[in-house]
Amino acid sequence: MNIGRLSWYLQRYSAFYFLIFLGYLEYLFWTNSLSFELITTCSWFKVSLSIFILLVCVHAFIGLWTVGTDYLTKRTLGFISTSLSNSADIIRKIYEISFILLGLIITLMYFSIIWF
Repeated sequence: MNIGRLSWYLQRYSAFYFLIFLGYLEYLFWTNSLSFELITTCSWFKVSLSIFILLVCVHAFIGLWTVGTDYLTKRTLGFISTSLSNSADIIRKIYEISFILLGLIITLMYFSIIWF
């Protein structure tokens, strides 16, 4: 399986997981079963929430990587400025590294809230 197909499947199946998980959260909310005790003590809820957070990061990475490779190229930045066109690869790498670091920080922050 090539990377393009794998990323396509990851993005679609993660969106399906989001739908199921958020539907379950809505069900808990409307039945008044969603409580702080459920979030802090129930391990299956912590695991499913952790999977949700990881899939959000994967989903966002694929989307942002696609935007970067589509719009931060020599050709597209060349329409704005020749100097931007010459440094398009550097701009794209800075863009990718910044959203990877942001995703790692957000994931670690949420995991520390959920598990500690």
